[in-house]
Amino acid sequence: MLACCAGFNPQENCNVEVKLLLSPTATQAAAAAFGGTKETIGRVYFFDTDALDLLSQGAIVRLRPGARGDLTVKLRPPSGKRFFASSHKRGDFKCEVDLTREGVNPSYSITTRFAAEQLPQTGHDVSRLLSLAQIMLLNDGQVSVDWTRVKRIAEITSTDWRTQSQPQLGKLTLELWEWPGGKVLELSTKVSSDAGSSTYTELQQLVKTKHLAMSSDQRVKTSIALEIIKHAADRHELSKPPAP
Repeated sequence: MLACCAGFNPQENCNVEVKLLLSPTATQAAAAAFGGTKETIGRVYFFDTDALDLLSQGAIVRLRPGARGDLTVKLRPPSGKRFFASSHKRGDFKCEVDLTREGVNPSYSITTRFAAEQLPQTGHDVSRLLSLAQIMLLNDGQVSVDWTRVKRIAEITSTDWRTQSQPQLGKLTLELWEWPGGKVLELSTKVSSDAGSSTYTELQQLVKTKHLAMSSDQRVKTSIALEIIKHAADRHELSKPPAP
């Protein structure tokens, strides 16, 4: 269970998002099945160490450049870890609950604008861009960060489709993440906190009705992408010939 500072319940005022991962080979079929229109393409960058030390502690540092660019620090406390949010009173603090086949995954994030033309490359670069509230959030999560080992480890192309509303499910979001060597396709919808479980079942049934295949891996897509990218980098290092 998560515990926060006095007067703050992590389940209060949290957006609940129900998520299913579809087989990425069915991307075009899924877009057509849900009336997907107006593709929006962007870039997503993640910062961590080669060993994913931040992710292992439940922390994510994400950058999305562009006209509406932003820099987000997100915390998904590992199961059983207590979390006290001293930064929750700030207006940019956001609480979310992702509902997947794994169960309920609460997360806490703070996002700031990113308008610079040059992308940060190193941990030092990105640490200088963090707001005081974002630093406080990492401290609240007891996340240990050696910024000298942090670097930009992932560049992902994201494609979103605007979809038609579905009865009882509302507006669905279809999002594809692609990177060299992998891709993830996510279908999601936002619901009230008391409708999460029933919505997950309804979303599964809708996917079956549309004859779309689901991915065997139903974790949150950030973990999947970063772990695949890490394993590919590890294999690349092992394949290098020994130094003379």
